[in-house]
Amino acid sequence: MTNNKTANISYILEINDPASHYFEVQIEFINFNKDDAYLDLILPVWRPGRYLIFDFASGVQDFKSYDRIGKPLKWEKINKCTWRVRTGSASNVFVTYKMFANEINLRTKGLDQDHAFVNGTSVFMYSEKLRKEPLTLLIKSFDKWHITTGLERADRSENLFYAPNYDYLADCPLEIGNQKDYEFNVDGRKHIISFFGDAHYDIDRLTNDFTKIIKKNHEFWGKVPYEKYVFIIHCKPQSSGGTEHINSTVVGVKPNAFETDASYKSFLRLISHEFFHTWNVKQFKPAGLSPYDYTKENYTAELWIAEGGTSYYDGLMLTRTGQMTANEFYDKITKGIEDERRRPGYRVQSAAESSFDAWVKFWKQSPNAYNAESDYYAMGSYVCMVLDLEIRNASNNKHSLDDVFKAMFERFPLDKKGYANDDFRKICEEFAAIRLAKFFADYVFGIEPIDWEKYLFYAGLNVVKEEKLGRAIIGLLPAKIGDKIMVASVHPGSSADRAGIIKGDEIIACDEMRMSQEEIEKKLDAMKAGDKITLTIFRANKLMRFALKLEEHSTETYKIEKVKNPTEQQKAIYEKWLEIKW
Repeated sequence: MTNNKTANISYILEINDPASHYFEVQIEFINFNKDDAYLDLILPVWRPGRYLIFDFASGVQDFKSYDRIGKPLKWEKINKCTWRVRTGSASNVFVTYKMFANEINLRTKGLDQDHAFVNGTSVFMYSEKLRKEPLTLLIKSFDKWHITTGLERADRSENLFYAPNYDYLADCPLEIGNQKDYEFNVDGRKHIISFFGDAHYDIDRLTNDFTKIIKKNHEFWGKVPYEKYVFIIHCKPQSSGGTEHINSTVVGVKPNAFETDASYKSFLRLISHEFFHTWNVKQFKPAGLSPYDYTKENYTAELWIAEGGTSYYDGLMLTRTGQMTANEFYDKITKGIEDERRRPGYRVQSAAESSFDAWVKFWKQSPNAYNAESDYYAMGSYVCMVLDLEIRNASNNKHSLDDVFKAMFERFPLDKKGYANDDFRKICEEFAAIRLAKFFADYVFGIEPIDWEKYLFYAGLNVVKEEKLGRAIIGLLPAKIGDKIMVASVHPGSSADRAGIIKGDEIIACDEMRMSQEEIEKKLDAMKAGDKITLTIFRANKLMRFALKLEEHSTETYKIEKVKNPTEQQKAIYEKWLEIKW
Protein backbone atom coordinates (compact mmCIF):
# COMPACT_ATOMS: atom_id res chain seq x y z
CA MET A 1 0.00 0.00 0.00
CA THR A 2 1.35 3.44 -0.92
CA ASN A 3 0.29 6.91 0.19
CA ASN A 4 1.67 9.06 -2.65
CA LYS A 5 1.48 11.99 -0.25
CA THR A 6 3.72 15.02 -0.16
CA ALA A 7 4.51 17.47 2.59
CA ASN A 8 6.26 20.77 3.13
CA ILE A 9 8.37 19.37 5.95
CA SER A 10 10.88 16.67 5.15
CA TYR A 11 13.29 14.77 7.39
CA ILE A 12 16.32 12.75 6.36
CA LEU A 13 17.95 10.28 8.75
CA GLU A 14 21.32 9.12 7.46
CA ILE A 15 23.55 6.35 8.78
CA ASN A 16 27.07 6.41 7.40
CA ASP A 17 29.28 5.05 10.18
CA PRO A 18 27.37 2.93 12.74
CA ALA A 19 30.47 2.39 14.90
CA SER A 20 30.62 6.15 15.57
CA HIS A 21 27.13 6.09 17.17
CA TYR A 22 26.19 9.21 15.17
CA PHE A 23 22.99 9.72 13.23
CA GLU A 24 23.03 12.53 10.70
CA VAL A 25 19.75 14.43 10.59
CA GLN A 26 18.48 16.91 8.02
CA ILE A 27 15.18 18.81 8.17
CA GLU A 28 13.76 21.07 5.48
CA PHE A 29 10.84 23.45 6.06
CA ILE A 30 9.36 24.63 2.75
CA ASN A 31 7.14 27.69 2.30
CA PHE A 32 6.44 28.32 5.98
CA ASN A 33 5.35 31.79 7.10
CA LYS A 34 8.15 34.06 5.92
CA ASP A 35 6.74 36.98 7.96
CA ASP A 36 8.21 35.36 11.06
CA ALA A 37 11.67 36.58 12.03
CA TYR A 38 12.74 33.24 13.41
CA LEU A 39 11.96 29.53 13.51
CA ASP A 40 12.35 27.70 16.81
CA LEU A 41 13.40 24.05 16.63
CA ILE A 42 12.77 21.96 19.74
CA LEU A 43 14.17 18.61 20.77
CA PRO A 44 11.87 16.95 23.35
CA VAL A 45 13.09 16.49 26.92
CA TRP A 46 11.11 13.27 27.57
CA ARG A 47 9.58 10.39 25.72
CA PRO A 48 5.93 9.32 26.14
CA GLY A 49 5.67 6.20 28.28
CA ARG A 50 8.54 7.19 30.59
CA TYR A 51 7.60 10.09 32.83
CA LEU A 52 11.12 11.32 33.44
CA ILE A 53 13.14 14.23 32.06
CA PHE A 54 15.95 13.11 29.74
CA ASP A 55 18.88 15.01 28.28
CA PHE A 56 18.52 14.23 24.59
CA ALA A 57 19.88 17.66 23.65
CA SER A 58 23.34 16.81 24.95
CA GLY A 59 23.73 14.43 22.00
CA VAL A 60 23.31 17.19 19.39
CA GLN A 61 26.46 18.26 17.56
CA ASP A 62 27.30 20.41 14.51
CA PHE A 63 23.93 22.16 14.29
CA LYS A 64 23.75 24.28 11.12
CA SER A 65 21.03 26.18 9.27
CA TYR A 66 20.72 27.48 5.71
CA ASP A 67 18.25 29.15 3.39
CA ARG A 68 17.02 27.80 0.02
CA ILE A 69 20.23 28.64 -1.85
CA GLY A 70 22.57 27.38 0.85
CA LYS A 71 23.32 30.68 2.57
CA PRO A 72 24.00 30.13 6.30
CA LEU A 73 21.34 31.45 8.65
CA LYS A 74 22.26 32.70 12.11
CA TRP A 75 21.01 30.70 15.06
CA GLU A 76 21.27 30.63 18.83
CA LYS A 77 20.31 28.21 21.54
CA ILE A 78 17.74 29.92 23.78
CA ASN A 79 17.26 27.15 26.36
CA LYS A 80 18.30 23.58 27.00
CA CYS A 81 16.19 22.13 24.17
CA THR A 82 15.47 24.97 21.69
CA TRP A 83 17.52 26.21 18.75
CA ARG A 84 16.29 29.55 17.32
CA VAL A 85 17.06 30.07 13.63
CA ARG A 86 16.99 33.68 12.41
CA THR A 87 15.16 33.28 9.10
CA GLY A 88 15.19 36.84 7.80
CA SER A 89 13.24 36.82 4.54
CA ALA A 90 13.75 33.09 3.92
CA SER A 91 10.61 31.01 3.46
CA ASN A 92 12.57 27.78 3.17
CA VAL A 93 14.83 26.71 6.03
CA PHE A 94 17.23 23.78 5.94
CA VAL A 95 18.89 22.51 9.16
CA THR A 96 21.39 19.72 9.79
CA TYR A 97 22.87 18.20 12.92
CA LYS A 98 24.46 15.05 14.24
CA MET A 99 22.93 13.05 17.07
CA PHE A 100 25.01 10.81 19.32
CA ALA A 101 22.99 7.68 20.06
CA ASN A 102 24.15 5.08 22.56
CA GLU A 103 21.37 4.45 25.11
CA ILE A 104 19.25 1.75 23.50
CA ASN A 105 18.36 0.09 26.81
CA LEU A 106 16.28 3.17 27.65
CA ARG A 107 14.37 2.59 24.38
CA THR A 108 15.32 6.07 23.17
CA LYS A 109 18.14 6.00 20.62
CA GLY A 110 20.90 3.58 19.74
CA LEU A 111 23.34 3.02 16.90
CA ASP A 112 26.20 0.56 16.62
CA GLN A 113 27.62 -2.02 14.24
CA ASP A 114 24.67 -4.35 14.85
CA HIS A 115 21.65 -2.10 14.30
CA ALA A 116 19.98 1.25 14.84
CA PHE A 117 16.96 2.15 16.94
CA VAL A 118 15.16 5.49 17.02
CA ASN A 119 12.42 6.75 19.30
CA GLY A 120 11.53 9.94 17.42
CA THR A 121 11.43 12.23 20.46
CA SER A 122 15.10 11.57 21.18
CA VAL A 123 16.41 12.31 17.67
CA PHE A 124 14.03 14.52 15.65
CA MET A 125 13.58 18.23 16.33
CA TYR A 126 10.28 19.94 15.54
CA SER A 127 8.72 23.39 15.23
CA GLU A 128 5.81 23.94 17.62
CA LYS A 129 3.93 26.17 15.18
CA LEU A 130 4.34 23.57 12.41
CA ARG A 131 3.83 20.56 14.67
CA LYS A 132 0.48 19.58 13.11
CA GLU A 133 1.75 19.76 9.52
CA PRO A 134 2.30 16.56 7.47
CA LEU A 135 5.86 15.44 6.81
CA THR A 136 8.02 12.84 5.13
CA LEU A 137 11.00 10.90 6.44
CA LEU A 138 13.71 9.54 4.16
CA ILE A 139 16.03 6.99 5.77
CA LYS A 140 19.43 6.45 4.19
CA SER A 141 20.37 3.27 5.98
CA PHE A 142 23.70 1.51 6.22
CA ASP A 143 24.77 -1.32 3.91
CA LYS A 144 21.83 -3.71 3.39
CA TRP A 145 19.99 -2.82 6.58
CA HIS A 146 16.21 -2.71 6.31
CA ILE A 147 13.63 -0.68 8.20
CA THR A 148 10.82 -1.89 10.45
CA THR A 149 8.33 0.72 11.64
CA GLY A 150 4.66 1.51 12.07
CA LEU A 151 5.01 4.40 9.59
CA GLU A 152 3.47 3.92 6.15
CA ARG A 153 5.64 4.31 3.08
CA ALA A 154 5.07 7.55 1.17
CA ASP A 155 5.59 5.93 -2.25
CA ARG A 156 7.02 2.75 -3.68
CA SER A 157 10.41 3.48 -2.14
CA GLU A 158 11.49 1.20 0.69
CA ASN A 159 13.03 4.13 2.56
CA LEU A 160 10.56 7.04 2.26
CA PHE A 161 7.80 7.34 4.87
CA TYR A 162 4.89 9.68 5.55
CA ALA A 163 3.45 10.99 8.83
CA PRO A 164 0.39 13.24 9.22
CA ASN A 165 2.19 15.31 11.89
CA TYR A 166 5.20 15.37 14.20
CA ASP A 167 3.44 13.57 17.05
CA TYR A 168 2.76 10.60 14.79
CA LEU A 169 6.38 10.53 13.61
CA ALA A 170 7.57 10.68 17.22
CA ASP A 171 5.26 7.79 18.15
CA CYS A 172 6.45 5.39 15.44
CA PRO A 173 9.84 4.00 16.50
CA LEU A 174 12.31 2.78 13.91
CA GLU A 175 14.25 -0.47 13.98
CA ILE A 176 16.98 -0.42 11.31
CA GLY A 177 19.31 -3.35 10.70
CA ASN A 178 19.18 -7.06 9.96
CA GLN A 179 16.33 -7.80 12.35
CA LYS A 180 14.08 -10.73 11.50
CA ASP A 181 10.52 -9.72 10.61
CA TYR A 182 7.60 -12.14 10.74
CA GLU A 183 4.32 -10.97 9.26
CA PHE A 184 0.88 -12.39 10.11
CA ASN A 185 -2.74 -11.22 9.81
CA VAL A 186 -5.37 -10.98 12.51
CA ASP A 187 -8.91 -9.78 11.77
CA GLY A 188 -7.79 -8.39 8.42
CA ARG A 189 -4.95 -6.31 9.90
CA LYS A 190 -1.26 -6.81 9.29
CA HIS A 191 0.93 -7.52 12.31
CA ILE A 192 4.71 -7.87 12.40
CA ILE A 193 6.94 -9.45 15.03
CA SER A 194 10.43 -8.00 14.59
CA PHE A 195 13.32 -9.65 16.45
CA PHE A 196 16.70 -8.08 17.04
CA GLY A 197 19.17 -10.28 18.94
CA ASP A 198 19.70 -13.96 19.50
CA ALA A 199 17.21 -16.25 21.21
CA HIS A 200 15.79 -19.72 20.71
CA TYR A 201 12.18 -18.79 20.09
CA ASP A 202 9.48 -20.69 18.25
CA ILE A 203 7.91 -18.19 15.85
CA ASP A 204 4.86 -20.39 15.23
CA ARG A 205 4.20 -20.54 18.96
CA LEU A 206 4.74 -16.80 19.28
CA THR A 207 2.43 -16.00 16.38
CA ASN A 208 -0.27 -18.23 17.84
CA ASP A 209 0.04 -16.70 21.32
CA PHE A 210 0.20 -13.12 20.02
CA THR A 211 -2.89 -13.80 17.92
CA LYS A 212 -4.85 -14.85 21.02
CA ILE A 213 -3.89 -11.63 22.80
CA ILE A 214 -4.70 -9.50 19.76
CA LYS A 215 -8.09 -11.13 19.15
CA LYS A 216 -9.11 -10.82 22.79
CA ASN A 217 -8.29 -7.10 22.77
CA HIS A 218 -10.15 -6.57 19.51
CA GLU A 219 -13.16 -8.31 21.05
CA PHE A 220 -12.84 -6.31 24.27
CA TRP A 221 -12.61 -2.84 22.71
CA GLY A 222 -14.86 -3.41 19.70
CA LYS A 223 -12.90 -1.03 17.45
CA VAL A 224 -9.37 -1.40 16.10
CA PRO A 225 -7.52 1.93 15.74
CA TYR A 226 -4.76 0.73 13.37
CA GLU A 227 -4.24 -1.00 10.03
CA LYS A 228 -0.76 -2.28 10.84
CA TYR A 229 0.83 -3.11 14.19
CA VAL A 230 4.51 -3.80 14.88
CA PHE A 231 6.05 -5.64 17.84
CA ILE A 232 9.74 -4.64 18.02
CA ILE A 233 11.57 -7.04 20.32
CA HIS A 234 15.10 -6.35 21.52
CA CYS A 235 16.62 -9.56 22.78
CA LYS A 236 19.92 -9.02 24.59
CA PRO A 237 21.25 -9.95 28.06
CA GLN A 238 20.64 -6.43 29.37
CA SER A 239 17.21 -5.95 27.76
CA SER A 240 14.03 -5.44 29.79
CA GLY A 241 10.78 -3.48 29.93
CA GLY A 242 8.49 -2.12 27.25
CA THR A 243 7.10 1.08 25.76
CA GLU A 244 3.75 1.55 24.07
CA HIS A 245 3.32 3.49 20.82
CA ILE A 246 0.47 4.52 18.54
CA ASN A 247 0.59 1.35 16.40
CA SER A 248 3.59 -0.51 17.76
CA THR A 249 5.48 -1.41 20.88
CA VAL A 250 9.13 -1.88 21.78
CA VAL A 251 9.92 -4.53 24.38
CA GLY A 252 13.19 -5.79 25.76
CA VAL A 253 13.68 -9.37 26.91
CA LYS A 254 16.65 -11.50 27.82
CA PRO A 255 17.63 -14.36 25.47
CA ASN A 256 16.50 -17.00 27.99
CA ALA A 257 12.96 -15.55 28.15
CA PHE A 258 11.68 -18.36 25.91
CA GLU A 259 13.38 -21.26 27.67
CA THR A 260 11.10 -21.85 30.68
CA ASP A 261 7.35 -21.76 31.07
CA ALA A 262 7.54 -19.11 33.81
CA SER A 263 9.80 -16.73 31.86
CA TYR A 264 7.77 -17.22 28.68
CA LYS A 265 4.52 -16.36 30.46
CA SER A 266 6.20 -13.30 31.93
CA PHE A 267 7.10 -12.28 28.38
CA LEU A 268 3.51 -12.81 27.21
CA ARG A 269 2.27 -10.68 30.06
CA LEU A 270 4.59 -7.89 28.94
CA ILE A 271 3.18 -8.19 25.42
CA SER A 272 -0.37 -8.20 26.83
CA HIS A 273 0.42 -5.06 28.84
CA GLU A 274 1.86 -3.09 25.95
CA PHE A 275 -0.86 -4.15 23.53
CA PHE A 276 -3.64 -3.09 25.93
CA HIS A 277 -1.97 0.34 25.88
CA THR A 278 -2.91 0.61 22.19
CA TRP A 279 -6.24 1.84 23.54
CA ASN A 280 -5.58 2.83 27.15
CA VAL A 281 -3.06 5.71 26.83
CA LYS A 282 -2.53 5.76 23.08
CA GLN A 283 -6.20 6.40 22.20
CA PHE A 284 -7.50 8.06 25.36
CA LYS A 285 -5.21 9.96 27.68
CA PRO A 286 -5.27 11.79 31.00
CA ALA A 287 -5.86 15.52 30.53
CA GLY A 288 -2.35 16.29 31.75
CA LEU A 289 -0.93 14.34 28.81
CA SER A 290 -3.24 15.69 26.13
CA PRO A 291 -1.68 17.14 24.10
CA TYR A 292 1.91 16.32 25.02
CA ASP A 293 4.15 19.20 25.99
CA TYR A 294 7.58 17.92 25.00
CA THR A 295 9.46 20.78 26.69
CA LYS A 296 8.70 20.02 30.35
CA GLU A 297 7.02 17.67 32.82
CA ASN A 298 3.39 16.81 32.03
CA TYR A 299 1.86 16.36 35.47
CA THR A 300 -1.16 14.09 35.86
CA ALA A 301 -2.80 12.34 38.81
CA GLU A 302 -4.29 9.62 36.58
CA LEU A 303 -1.35 7.30 35.87
CA TRP A 304 -2.88 4.79 38.29
CA ILE A 305 -5.60 4.39 35.60
CA ALA A 306 -3.34 4.65 32.55
CA GLU A 307 -0.60 2.34 33.82
CA GLY A 308 -2.19 0.65 36.83
CA GLY A 309 -5.34 -0.21 34.88
CA THR A 310 -3.20 -1.70 32.13
CA SER A 311 -1.22 -3.68 34.72
CA TYR A 312 -4.52 -5.12 35.99
CA TYR A 313 -5.77 -6.10 32.56
CA ASP A 314 -2.50 -7.58 31.28
CA GLY A 315 -2.93 -10.65 33.50
CA LEU A 316 -6.72 -10.67 33.29
CA MET A 317 -6.58 -10.80 29.48
CA LEU A 318 -4.20 -13.78 29.59
CA THR A 319 -6.58 -15.51 32.00
CA ARG A 320 -9.46 -14.91 29.61
CA THR A 321 -7.47 -16.33 26.67
CA GLY A 322 -6.50 -19.41 28.69
CA GLN A 323 -2.80 -18.48 28.59
CA MET A 324 -2.85 -18.01 32.37
CA THR A 325 -4.64 -20.50 34.61
CA ALA A 326 -7.03 -19.54 37.38
CA ASN A 327 -4.47 -20.63 39.97
CA GLU A 328 -1.80 -18.48 38.32
CA PHE A 329 -4.17 -15.54 38.45
CA TYR A 330 -4.82 -16.29 42.13
CA ASP A 331 -1.05 -16.17 42.68
CA LYS A 332 -1.01 -12.73 41.05
CA ILE A 333 -3.72 -11.64 43.49
CA THR A 334 -1.96 -13.03 46.59
CA LYS A 335 1.30 -11.36 45.61
CA GLY A 336 -0.66 -8.14 45.35
CA ILE A 337 -2.24 -8.58 48.76
CA GLU A 338 1.12 -9.29 50.35
CA ASP A 339 2.73 -6.31 48.62
CA GLU A 340 -0.10 -3.92 49.53
CA ARG A 341 -0.05 -4.99 53.18
CA ARG A 342 3.72 -5.07 53.62
CA ARG A 343 4.98 -1.98 51.83
CA PRO A 344 5.05 1.01 54.23
CA GLY A 345 4.98 3.46 51.32
CA TYR A 346 1.35 2.60 50.54
CA ARG A 347 0.36 4.05 53.92
CA VAL A 348 2.24 7.27 53.16
CA GLN A 349 1.55 8.17 49.52
CA SER A 350 -1.72 7.66 47.63
CA ALA A 351 -2.10 6.21 44.16
CA ALA A 352 -3.09 9.63 42.76
CA GLU A 353 -0.13 11.31 44.45
CA SER A 354 2.25 8.63 43.15
CA SER A 355 0.90 9.36 39.66
CA PHE A 356 1.46 13.10 40.01
CA ASP A 357 4.92 12.65 41.50
CA ALA A 358 6.10 10.22 38.82
CA TRP A 359 8.31 12.96 37.38
CA VAL A 360 10.04 13.75 40.65
CA LYS A 361 10.02 10.48 42.57
CA PHE A 362 8.89 7.25 40.95
CA TRP A 363 11.48 6.92 38.19
CA LYS A 364 14.31 8.07 40.44
CA GLN A 365 13.76 5.47 43.18
CA SER A 366 15.37 7.03 46.22
CA PRO A 367 16.78 4.72 48.93
CA ASN A 368 13.63 5.48 50.95
CA ALA A 369 11.16 4.76 48.11
CA TYR A 370 9.87 1.48 49.55
CA ASN A 371 9.16 3.09 52.90
CA ALA A 372 7.73 6.43 51.82
CA GLU A 373 6.33 6.07 48.29
CA SER A 374 3.50 4.27 46.57
CA ASP A 375 3.68 2.62 43.13
CA TYR A 376 1.06 3.77 40.64
CA TYR A 377 1.59 0.66 38.52
CA ALA A 378 1.05 -1.84 41.33
CA MET A 379 -1.34 0.13 43.53
CA GLY A 380 -3.27 1.21 40.46
CA SER A 381 -3.73 -2.40 39.43
CA TYR A 382 -4.95 -3.35 42.94
CA VAL A 383 -7.45 -0.48 43.01
CA CYS A 384 -8.71 -1.34 39.52
CA MET A 385 -9.21 -4.98 40.50
CA VAL A 386 -11.34 -4.25 43.56
CA LEU A 387 -13.14 -1.44 41.73
CA ASP A 388 -14.03 -3.93 38.99
CA LEU A 389 -15.49 -6.31 41.57
CA GLU A 390 -17.36 -3.48 43.30
CA ILE A 391 -19.03 -2.46 40.02
CA ARG A 392 -19.91 -6.08 39.19
CA ASN A 393 -21.49 -6.64 42.60
CA ALA A 394 -23.32 -3.31 42.78
CA SER A 395 -24.79 -3.73 39.28
CA ASN A 396 -25.84 -7.34 39.91
CA ASN A 397 -23.21 -8.42 37.39
CA LYS A 398 -24.71 -6.35 34.56
CA HIS A 399 -21.67 -4.09 34.29
CA SER A 400 -17.97 -4.04 35.09
CA LEU A 401 -14.76 -2.07 34.72
CA ASP A 402 -14.68 -3.44 31.16
CA ASP A 403 -17.65 -1.18 30.39
CA VAL A 404 -15.92 1.76 32.02
CA PHE A 405 -12.77 1.45 29.93
CA LYS A 406 -14.76 0.99 26.73
CA ALA A 407 -16.80 4.10 27.58
CA MET A 408 -13.57 6.03 28.20
CA PHE A 409 -12.36 4.99 24.74
CA GLU A 410 -15.57 6.30 23.16
CA ARG A 411 -15.89 9.53 25.16
CA PHE A 412 -12.31 10.78 25.25
CA PRO A 413 -10.96 10.40 21.69
CA LEU A 414 -7.50 11.66 20.77
CA ASP A 415 -8.79 14.83 19.16
CA LYS A 416 -10.67 15.85 22.33
CA LYS A 417 -9.57 16.87 25.80
CA GLY A 418 -8.21 14.10 28.01
CA TYR A 419 -9.91 12.81 31.15
CA ALA A 420 -9.50 13.54 34.86
CA ASN A 421 -10.03 11.36 37.92
CA ASP A 422 -13.51 12.81 38.38
CA ASP A 423 -14.47 11.81 34.83
CA PHE A 424 -13.36 8.28 35.51
CA ARG A 425 -15.24 8.16 38.83
CA LYS A 426 -18.46 9.44 37.27
CA ILE A 427 -18.38 6.78 34.55
CA CYS A 428 -17.73 4.11 37.19
CA GLU A 429 -20.73 5.38 39.15
CA GLU A 430 -22.83 5.34 35.99
CA PHE A 431 -22.26 1.62 35.52
CA ALA A 432 -22.26 0.69 39.21
CA ALA A 433 -25.42 2.76 39.86
CA ILE A 434 -24.02 3.71 43.27
CA ARG A 435 -21.90 6.55 44.59
CA LEU A 436 -18.18 5.76 44.74
CA ALA A 437 -16.92 8.95 46.39
CA LYS A 438 -15.80 7.10 49.52
CA PHE A 439 -14.12 4.34 47.50
CA PHE A 440 -12.07 6.94 45.61
CA ALA A 441 -11.39 8.93 48.77
CA ASP A 442 -10.07 5.81 50.51
CA TYR A 443 -8.12 4.06 47.77
CA VAL A 444 -7.30 6.63 45.07
CA PHE A 445 -6.75 9.85 46.98
CA GLY A 446 -6.28 8.24 50.38
CA ILE A 447 -4.06 5.63 51.95
CA GLU A 448 -6.59 3.28 53.50
CA PRO A 449 -5.65 -0.43 53.42
CA ILE A 450 -7.62 -2.31 50.78
CA ASP A 451 -10.35 -4.61 52.09
CA TRP A 452 -9.37 -7.49 49.83
CA GLU A 453 -11.55 -9.98 51.70
CA LYS A 454 -14.70 -7.96 51.05
CA TYR A 455 -14.20 -7.43 47.32
CA LEU A 456 -12.90 -10.87 46.39
CA PHE A 457 -15.83 -12.44 48.24
CA TYR A 458 -18.11 -10.84 45.64
CA ALA A 459 -16.60 -13.31 43.17
CA GLY A 460 -16.82 -16.26 45.56
CA LEU A 461 -13.19 -16.13 46.62
CA ASN A 462 -11.87 -16.28 50.17
CA VAL A 463 -8.57 -14.74 51.24
CA VAL A 464 -6.96 -17.27 53.55
CA LYS A 465 -4.19 -16.09 55.82
CA GLU A 466 -1.54 -18.76 56.17
CA GLU A 467 0.70 -19.32 59.16
CA LYS A 468 3.29 -16.71 59.87
CA LEU A 469 6.66 -17.88 58.68
CA GLY A 470 9.24 -16.92 61.27
CA ARG A 471 12.86 -16.51 60.19
CA ALA A 472 15.89 -14.62 61.37
CA ILE A 473 16.89 -11.67 59.19
CA ILE A 474 19.11 -8.60 59.20
CA GLY A 475 16.64 -6.77 56.97
CA LEU A 476 18.36 -6.21 53.64
CA LEU A 477 18.16 -7.80 50.20
CA PRO A 478 21.44 -8.24 48.31
CA ALA A 479 21.47 -8.22 44.51
CA LYS A 480 24.21 -8.89 42.01
CA ILE A 481 24.62 -5.99 39.59
CA GLY A 482 27.42 -6.61 37.15
CA ASP A 483 30.33 -7.91 39.20
CA LYS A 484 29.20 -6.15 42.37
CA ILE A 485 26.89 -7.14 45.22
CA MET A 486 24.60 -4.24 46.00
CA VAL A 487 21.94 -3.59 48.62
CA ALA A 488 18.70 -3.73 46.63
CA SER A 489 16.37 -2.82 49.50
CA VAL A 490 16.31 -2.35 53.26
CA HIS A 491 13.35 -3.43 55.40
CA PRO A 492 12.08 -0.54 57.55
CA GLY A 493 12.82 -0.88 61.25
CA SER A 494 15.21 -3.80 60.74
CA SER A 495 18.71 -4.17 62.14
CA ALA A 496 20.18 -3.03 58.83
CA ASP A 497 17.84 -0.02 58.69
CA ARG A 498 18.65 1.07 62.25
CA ALA A 499 22.38 0.70 61.57
CA GLY A 500 22.14 3.09 58.61
CA ILE A 501 22.65 0.76 55.64
CA ILE A 502 20.87 2.13 52.58
CA LYS A 503 19.83 0.96 49.15
CA GLY A 504 22.74 1.26 46.74
CA ASP A 505 25.47 0.35 49.23
CA GLU A 506 28.01 -2.10 47.87
CA ILE A 507 28.67 -5.17 50.03
CA ILE A 508 32.41 -5.83 50.01
CA ALA A 509 32.71 -8.53 52.67
CA CYS A 510 30.75 -10.56 55.19
CA ASP A 511 32.53 -11.27 58.51
CA GLU A 512 35.75 -10.03 56.89
CA MET A 513 35.43 -12.58 54.06
CA ARG A 514 34.76 -11.87 50.39
CA MET A 515 31.61 -13.78 49.44
CA SER A 516 29.28 -14.15 46.50
CA GLN A 517 25.61 -13.20 46.78
CA GLU A 518 24.70 -16.88 47.05
CA GLU A 519 27.26 -17.44 49.80
CA ILE A 520 25.97 -14.46 51.80
CA GLU A 521 22.39 -15.68 51.52
CA LYS A 522 23.40 -19.23 52.47
CA LYS A 523 25.29 -17.97 55.51
CA LEU A 524 22.32 -15.88 56.66
CA ASP A 525 19.89 -18.76 56.15
CA ALA A 526 22.02 -20.94 58.47
CA MET A 527 21.96 -18.38 61.28
CA LYS A 528 19.35 -17.88 63.99
CA ALA A 529 17.86 -14.95 65.84
CA GLY A 530 20.41 -13.30 68.13
CA ASP A 531 23.42 -14.25 66.00
CA LYS A 532 25.67 -11.39 64.93
CA ILE A 533 27.28 -10.63 61.61
CA THR A 534 29.55 -7.86 60.29
CA LEU A 535 29.13 -6.40 56.81
CA THR A 536 31.79 -4.31 55.13
CA ILE A 537 30.15 -1.70 52.91
CA PHE A 538 31.61 0.55 50.24
CA ARG A 539 29.76 3.87 49.92
CA ALA A 540 30.94 7.07 48.22
CA ASN A 541 34.55 5.83 48.07
CA LYS A 542 34.53 5.08 51.78
CA LEU A 543 34.74 1.73 53.57
CA MET A 544 32.26 1.26 56.40
CA ARG A 545 31.67 -1.64 58.79
CA PHE A 546 28.29 -2.48 60.31
CA ALA A 547 27.73 -4.93 63.15
CA LEU A 548 24.25 -6.40 62.79
CA LYS A 549 22.13 -8.78 64.82
CA LEU A 550 19.70 -11.20 63.24
CA GLU A 551 16.18 -10.70 64.47
CA GLU A 552 13.04 -12.82 64.31
CA HIS A 553 10.79 -11.66 61.48
CA SER A 554 7.29 -12.93 60.86
CA THR A 555 5.64 -12.62 57.46
CA GLU A 556 1.99 -13.12 56.71
CA THR A 557 1.26 -14.98 53.48
CA TYR A 558 -2.05 -15.62 51.78
CA LYS A 559 -3.79 -17.96 49.43
CA ILE A 560 -7.02 -17.70 47.49
CA GLU A 561 -9.71 -20.35 47.80
CA LYS A 562 -13.18 -20.64 46.31
CA VAL A 563 -16.01 -20.53 48.83
CA LYS A 564 -17.63 -23.91 49.38
CA ASN A 565 -21.22 -22.86 48.78
CA PRO A 566 -21.24 -19.91 46.38
CA THR A 567 -24.37 -17.93 45.65
CA GLU A 568 -25.60 -17.74 42.08
CA GLN A 569 -24.35 -14.16 41.87
CA GLN A 570 -20.89 -15.09 43.14
CA LYS A 571 -20.61 -17.81 40.50
CA ALA A 572 -21.91 -15.47 37.81
CA ILE A 573 -19.46 -12.72 38.75
CA TYR A 574 -16.56 -15.17 38.83
CA GLU A 575 -17.38 -16.61 35.41
CA LYS A 576 -17.99 -13.28 33.68
CA TRP A 577 -14.91 -11.73 35.32
CA LEU A 578 -12.36 -14.42 34.46
CA GLU A 579 -14.28 -16.02 31.57
CA ILE A 580 -13.71 -19.38 33.30
CA LYS A 581 -16.41 -21.80 34.39
CA TRP A 582 -16.85 -22.10 38.16
